[in-house]
Amino acid sequence: MIIVWKNSPAELPDVPPGAHLVTVTGEPGEGPDLRSQFLDAARKLGAALVAAGASPAQIRTMELYAPNPDSVLADLTDIDLLYREALAGTFGKVALIQGPTVLLKAHAVVSPANEGPVFRDYDVAALNSQYSPRMTIPDMPALLANWREEGTAHQSSRTAELAYGDGDKNRVDLYMPEDVQNPPIHAFIHGGYWQALDKRENGQLTQGLVKAGIAVACINYSLAPPATISQIVDECRMALRMLWDTAERNGFDVSRLTVSGHSAGGHLAAMMAATDWPRVDATLPNDFIKGTIPISGLFDLEPLRFTGINAALGLTAETARETSPIHLSAISKGPIVAAVGGAESDEFRRQSKDFVEDWGAKGAQISYLEVDGKHHLSVVEAMNDETSPLYKKVVELVRQA
Repeated sequence: MIIVWKNSPAELPDVPPGAHLVTVTGEPGEGPDLRSQFLDAARKLGAALVAAGASPAQIRTMELYAPNPDSVLADLTDIDLLYREALAGTFGKVALIQGPTVLLKAHAVVSPANEGPVFRDYDVAALNSQYSPRMTIPDMPALLANWREEGTAHQSSRTAELAYGDGDKNRVDLYMPEDVQNPPIHAFIHGGYWQALDKRENGQLTQGLVKAGIAVACINYSLAPPATISQIVDECRMALRMLWDTAERNGFDVSRLTVSGHSAGGHLAAMMAATDWPRVDATLPNDFIKGTIPISGLFDLEPLRFTGINAALGLTAETARETSPIHLSAISKGPIVAAVGGAESDEFRRQSKDFVEDWGAKGAQISYLEVDGKHHLSVVEAMNDETSPLYKKVVELVRQA
């Protein structure tokens, strides 16, 4: 969260011709502490924006009122994550102001509706619906809150936190199985549209793999904004390279590395399979990754340019193409399984089907797995269910590595 103004109102944003300004003040947040008050205030602001015909992606400037602004600054990392959780990670420049309660006021710029199709047969509104799980999963805020609470509790069982760079987010949580010598290593990359969530909210989704005797590395990365997708891809490469360098020290078998990721993490997992590893580091083998499982991945980023998501990503036609796995080829020779929930949107399922068809035609050993009845969040939760075909497929790929 970028604090620009202190103890003065936020500047009103420029409004392009044909657009209009919407200013919305949410109800004060409630709860026993600053974090819970802020999260409640952010959720209330989101509801107020929708009622006013706007969305979080259209926020340009914002005011955050708090009884003790210094406490906000002291806890800014977690406040930032909570905001991204509640409002999908999009926000403008922020003014921090002392006030009697925790409260948010947003200035949003609403552009005129586009009546024609912008991608395939979808207009802007339909495309936003296709790529917004929040619009199709009514209890998504509660589910994400559960992930945060359960993940934070589960994090206490991690074996170590490993650094792969100098940034605050350049960290990996390592979970080692008990009584297993030199286990295979599985790297998991969290989702959140490259702009939300954290490794601490996802480790619990992999605990079934650890129980199966597999070491798991949950990768964190810098979030957009300010990070770009290209930067995030490079950070994930750095994280995997660190696993190679530290394998003997930490006691896992990096020659049996597999990778999975969810949503944006599915995109990142595919980008890892498309990486020429000896060009990253001459000491790395061509077959560094022995298997890849992108879950609900985004493989063609072009449609995202026309959604509210792009307010945070800043994709152009060129950068969308450069960072789209579907325009690349698999360099990893290991098996790839593109998994998606059967209850996900048409576009999410199309993305995985087209990815499998495209990479298969280019020679990849790739298959499609649709998990019946699962939506965009429950599909990755299935990775922790021993009866799920997704769990079984991940374990199978790891054991064959």
